[in-house]
Amino acid sequence: MNRGSRGAAALGGRTLALKTTSSNATQSTSERLLATAAHLFRTKGYAATTTREIASKLGLQKGSLYYHIEGKEDLLYRLCVDSLSRIHGAAQKAVDQEQGAPAKINALMLCHVTSMLADRDMHATMLIELRSLTGARRADVIRLRDQYEKLIMGVIFEGQREGTIRSDVDVKYLCLAMLNIMNWTIFWFDPKRDLTAGSLAEILATVYLQGIMRDTEK
Repeated sequence: MNRGSRGAAALGGRTLALKTTSSNATQSTSERLLATAAHLFRTKGYAATTTREIASKLGLQKGSLYYHIEGKEDLLYRLCVDSLSRIHGAAQKAVDQEQGAPAKINALMLCHVTSMLADRDMHATMLIELRSLTGARRADVIRLRDQYEKLIMGVIFEGQREGTIRSDVDVKYLCLAMLNIMNWTIFWFDPKRDLTAGSLAEILATVYLQGIMRDTEK
């Protein structure tokens, strides 16, 4: 991601509003700003979190915060974009390394769950608060979400074509079932228990695949 004087990634012809410079200090503040906002948005909710509170957590004056952002929605937008871009990129890489739909689905689910649980604040914020975005920002994020779902549906459809995945259920619903299984773990997984994120991902992938594979392939 290239960082310029006004920060960084362009989507749909628009540029993210999080301001950055090339200095390490400013980049560090920007990263802390995103991490702090993600935690507050997840634990308190986007609507209930104020820019004053975010600034206070960072030891900044409220006015200083606007050197880095133009408004609170900039933070939510950036978090949603980062969440979907990271998971999509990692999942695509994992899928590309496998042969056959079942192996691709397994790799995708392991990647999605472990990536999501490694940064729960950011990904939970995207899942819960995407609806709080407005206008062009919301449209950009929905486009990214749709692109990721297209990747998942493509792998499932590949399995239906090759005869390894059941075809009596529409691809759309098999995709939604997978996303539901993976995404809800972010709200109940407890890393302090014996089960690791990787072990949980393997269990979920096994259960899902057992349900969607044709009997001859199980």
